[in-house]
Amino acid sequence: MDTPDFVTVQTTTDTAAEAEKLASAAVEQQLAACVQVSEVRSYYRWEGETHHDPEFLLTLKTTAASLPGIKMFLSQEHSFDEPELIVQPIIAGGDSYLQWIADSTAPE
Repeated sequence: MDTPDFVTVQTTTDTAAEAEKLASAAVEQQLAACVQVSEVRSYYRWEGETHHDPEFLLTLKTTAASLPGIKMFLSQEHSFDEPELIVQPIIAGGDSYLQWIADSTAPE
């Protein structure tokens, strides 16, 4: 399968303040064209225990070329020991919308 040009990246955090900080920084650093933040409840196992906690889901709209920078950004800026990092391909989209993503994440 060919590597897509455009992707969404998903991560979560446990506070609104951190979600806003990460979202703003990702856009400011041109790692993402847009970051949507939603409040969710996560059910998971961590260190042998089951948890169910409110979290904030960040969905970054970006390019595949930006992934190395996003991975580095999350490893340095995220407060979790093991931050979620899920990448999903955008297999189709409006041409002008995808161009906006490309333009917004291109180095100046």
